[in-house]
Amino acid sequence: MTEATEAPMVDDSTLIQTIAAPHVEESLAPAADPAATPADAVPFHHEEPGTEEPISLQSGTTEATISKDAAGTEGQFAPASHSSPKATANDQVRQDVWTVNERLRRKDGALASFRFKLSASPEATGVFQQMIDEGDYTCDPWARIPFPACPEPYGITGELFAKIKGAFKEQTRLADRDCALLTFWSISTWLHVALPLAPGVAITGCAHEGDAVLRTLRAFCYHPVLLVGLTSATLDTIRWQLNPTLLINEPTLSARMATLMGSSTGRGYLACIKADGCPTSPPPDYFGPKAVYLGEDLPPKSVLQNYIQISASRAPEVESQRAVPLSAETRQSFQNQLLGYRLHYLPEVVQSDFSVFGLTSELNAIATALGRCIVDAPDLRAELISLLRPYSEHQLAESRDSLGMLAVGAALSLCHQGKDQVLVGEIAAEVNRVLKDRGERLQYSPEKVGHRLKKAGLLSRRMGAAGNGFLMDNATQVLLHQVAVAYGCVGLAEDKENLHCPLCEQYK
Repeated sequence: MTEATEAPMVDDSTLIQTIAAPHVEESLAPAADPAATPADAVPFHHEEPGTEEPISLQSGTTEATISKDAAGTEGQFAPASHSSPKATANDQVRQDVWTVNERLRRKDGALASFRFKLSASPEATGVFQQMIDEGDYTCDPWARIPFPACPEPYGITGELFAKIKGAFKEQTRLADRDCALLTFWSISTWLHVALPLAPGVAITGCAHEGDAVLRTLRAFCYHPVLLVGLTSATLDTIRWQLNPTLLINEPTLSARMATLMGSSTGRGYLACIKADGCPTSPPPDYFGPKAVYLGEDLPPKSVLQNYIQISASRAPEVESQRAVPLSAETRQSFQNQLLGYRLHYLPEVVQSDFSVFGLTSELNAIATALGRCIVDAPDLRAELISLLRPYSEHQLAESRDSLGMLAVGAALSLCHQGKDQVLVGEIAAEVNRVLKDRGERLQYSPEKVGHRLKKAGLLSRRMGAAGNGFLMDNATQVLLHQVAVAYGCVGLAEDKENLHCPLCEQYK
């Protein structure tokens, strides 16, 4: 059913208003020349003051609303009635009737506002009204943050995890591994106040899928806040006392902001220092969980420290049906259940001694933080480590081609030969041999290799006329193995001597 009447013009500032249900009066008007007004639109009040336009009807299937008070504002969709005679008599089903104002140009060239009445099923209008409510920017955005209403039973940890993971799968259609990692991270946002590290999530892929991931995260994270773009000024306006989870859309993240976001996964870093005696509030600590959409690909100069990488891109496919967004009731129930989980396990997370070893140092810290938030579910903790292991191996593979790893690995290989001392020149020669075996033409000087070893924490000393090097006493061998562990070199040397090295077994 469609009907229309002309309504008073309104300013664009009133386009988005809270949905109301005005009283609507209906009546039929005499027929008029079809060319007098636009098709399917009936004028009831002329825009210019002091003039009146007769009410006209374009067809027998339209009606004109003559109540001026029911006009509402332009762009406002208001349910007029759940029991419209038109809807119940003709359609024999219960329908909601909505009104919407549109600007149309009249035959004389003047603009006028016409009100159209539309009808649809209550289910359809319910989803539509929810979208309008969520887009009501006249409200304080901070007041629209999802908050729990009360604690709700969640069953056991595994059951809650499975429900959240299933919702991620349905809403985002991501791979099972990515849905599981997003679930681990979402649960950790409710307990991050008890953690020394608040890992983040870096999302890449097409913009549509990235937005879907951020909006789905909003249903499950602790005090989630959606942000567009990221600057220091934006961070300064965040209400950090709420311990929010920031869900950020920033495809043009700068290297400086990437450093800030990486550092803020830990506590204590300040982005600015204010002078003593300044009347303004002290600068905030930006510590807290953050998820950021970075665009199609991860920027090479914007590597985020302590962030899990999630690819939102999926193989091209024809979808039979897009997932229905989570209802407000479902989102509220998840918030309540997660609050119950938080209140139950927060004391245990505070005193947890769970730790992860065997991955890269960064992923060990991430896995430890996420794993501490999974209580009474050892199988889920084991799954977390297995999910992060491929990322660890990828990081190691990337670092193996760096001069640091080559130099440390060469020093470790020479150490396993049982020498009393190892010269930097010998280490440089071993590095260049490995590069040559790989078919690379790049060669490094002893000075370059010595500087890189120093940066890794291995300080050479003068060994007489032969040059700088290392005295392979027990302390130096222990330090070398510790550095090699950090660079992922232990167990990678090709020499057979390392198979019986007690230090390799200790730090493996």
